[in-house]
Amino acid sequence: MRKRLQIWKSAVCDGKFLHVRCSAHILNLIVGDGLKELDYSIMAIRNAVICVRASSSRLERFKTCVKNTCKEDKALVCLDVPTRWNSTYLMLDHALKYVDAFNLLEEEDLLYSQFFCKEDRNGKKIY
Repeated sequence: MRKRLQIWKSAVCDGKFLHVRCSAHILNLIVGDGLKELDYSIMAIRNAVICVRASSSRLERFKTCVKNTCKEDKALVCLDVPTRWNSTYLMLDHALKYVDAFNLLEEEDLLYSQFFCKEDRNGKKIY
C-alpha cells in the first residue's frame, strides 16, 4: 500500500508513518472500550455464572430453577474469557435468557445469596 501511495504521490511524509491496522483489531479495540463502560454490570453477571458453575450441586439446583421457570435447559450459562468480547457477548446472551432462573435460585438457595456477601482478596464485595 505504501508503494502505491508513493507512486500516486499521495503519501503523507513519503509514507514513513503509514500504518494500517487490521479492521478486526480496530473493532476489538472499540468493543473493548465500550465494555469498560459496563464493567460493573458484566462483572456481576460473570460472578453469578461463576457461582452457579462452581459446584455440580449448585448447577443442578440452577437446572431445576430453569425447569421451574419453563425455559429450555439446552445451552444453560457459559463463562466468558474477559479478553475475548465475543465470549462476553455469548455469556450475556445466555444469562439474559435465564434471568428468571437466577432470580428463583436467589430465593431458594441461601448459599447463592451468601456468595455475593463475601469479599474478594482486595476486600471488595462481590457484585
